[in-house]
Amino acid sequence: MRIFMGFTEIAGFYKHLKLGFQQKGFKCTFVDLNGSRFQYNGDDTPNLLIKWLKWLYKRNSKSFTDKILKQLWWPSKALVFLWALFNYDVFIFGYNSSFLRFYDFPILKFFGKKIICQFHGSDSRPPYIDGAIMASGLVNIEQCIKMTSQKKQIIKKIDKYADVIINSPTQGHFHERPFVLWSFVGLPYEDIEGHSPSGKYNNNEIRIVHAPSAPEAKGTKEINLIIDKLKNKGYKISFLQIIGRPNSEVLDELAECDFVVDQLYCDCHMPGLATEAACFGKPTVVGSYAIDVWQNLIPQNKIPPTYFCHPNEFEEAVEKLINDEQYRTELGNRANKFVQTEWSVAKVIESYLRLITGDIPENWMYKPDDIHYFHGLGLPEDRVKAIIREVIEQGEIEALQLSDKPELEKFFKEFAYS
Repeated sequence: MRIFMGFTEIAGFYKHLKLGFQQKGFKCTFVDLNGSRFQYNGDDTPNLLIKWLKWLYKRNSKSFTDKILKQLWWPSKALVFLWALFNYDVFIFGYNSSFLRFYDFPILKFFGKKIICQFHGSDSRPPYIDGAIMASGLVNIEQCIKMTSQKKQIIKKIDKYADVIINSPTQGHFHERPFVLWSFVGLPYEDIEGHSPSGKYNNNEIRIVHAPSAPEAKGTKEINLIIDKLKNKGYKISFLQIIGRPNSEVLDELAECDFVVDQLYCDCHMPGLATEAACFGKPTVVGSYAIDVWQNLIPQNKIPPTYFCHPNEFEEAVEKLINDEQYRTELGNRANKFVQTEWSVAKVIESYLRLITGDIPENWMYKPDDIHYFHGLGLPEDRVKAIIREVIEQGEIEALQLSDKPELEKFFKEFAYS
């Protein structure tokens, strides 16, 4: 079996997935055309055509030469598609990737290829509940409505052609067919080498790390206020905020810290940073409105051990980890055990192989009609409600792109005006 993956790296996910497939003896190639700004450095350049495509992608100036070169982008990508079509059996696409804006999907199906689409968050989440899009204030409601329509159309294409879809009930609102619950597949974990405590920091202070990929959506401003409030209470805190730095630097600091504060308005227990922290046995505080969603959906052994709390209890959670060293250590150890077992590379690959062969347990599947989560990610409740109201008032209820699920559409409206 030959596996192709593309075209965007997300927190080292595809780097580790490729490693797992290769350890099982499969040929696996991962091509990242976006160039991970956090330098996970796990993708491949298997031939000159891919090398040319990556070089073209970086030509983004407004010079006459680059404008001419950009005309070669789609013809070049079409050649890459033809090369991949005849060299691979399984295609795993992440973050709404495709070779040719999904026109390649029916061709892949015609040739009997297996298509798996893995979602990670903003690639499927409705824009009006997505802080990664709306928290900065740079996107107005008219733009949000347009983006919502575009995303719905992308999801419809994927729903039509993909053999397997992996997503979450907290972000899979636009799907019109059942998808595999991401929690049963997991994030592939690999032992992290070359990073260990150096002892260079003051042991009399609690060292807390916060490394937001998108500060507006992670609640960084509010988290800073919480840390300042705790400092004013007299706690000796060394708070390190890491923004836009290579992943290797983040790992160095995770090895040194006492615990991590990830984000204030998350929609899952253990996102990428929390997973990396768990690799070092460090616990993470994650704020979320989705506590009940997960508690009632998946078995206890599938729930990642973080300090998963309501956003209003975030300060209390941070204070608990500062004060209770024993609990902090125990939670970190449980998190480490979880990623070494449930989310080990080998375990995740076993799950993926079941997806590829079609051996999918019934309880792994989730119907999008059953979704009842409205808060999204990266936004406080009052802001989410305000955005949804504005979308409805400016674009009518149809602008939510949920008309295929009348009950969910109704619940969104009731939530927004409650």
